[in-house]
Amino acid sequence: MENVVWMGLLYDFYGGLLTPKQQRVFGLYYLDNLSLAEIAEEEGTTRQAVHDLLQRTERLLAGWESKLGLVARYLQELEAVKEVKEAVEDLDRLRPADEQVVRGLARVRAALTRLFSVLELGSEEGPGTKTRELEVKSGDKGSGR
Repeated sequence: MENVVWMGLLYDFYGGLLTPKQQRVFGLYYLDNLSLAEIAEEEGTTRQAVHDLLQRTERLLAGWESKLGLVARYLQELEAVKEVKEAVEDLDRLRPADEQVVRGLARVRAALTRLFSVLELGSEEGPGTKTRELEVKSGDKGSGR
């Protein structure tokens, strides 16, 4: 997984534990794609100070993940839901003749669709919200990273 996306996932899960300054600088760098120099100017500090703060913040996020494993569990659950969804789609393609089976598959498919949207898309405040922004911006490397 690309580092920018991984950092976004860590931030989605643990960002609320960071100080406001850590959140702001992390957001400017990873979400807004600003360079260290641009952030330093905005924060009234040095490029090195911004770099050090980002390094500490990344270590904190990684440390929380190594202890709690929430992101790893989320990714495993997402993968399991994808596998079940694919299995249901395979069963659906068989075109079962029994109307009860068809209704049952429709209910399972609807429940999986809801679960899949919650896991993959996240809620307004839930996992994945900032990560999607990062996935879009990760192709933009214009800030000198």
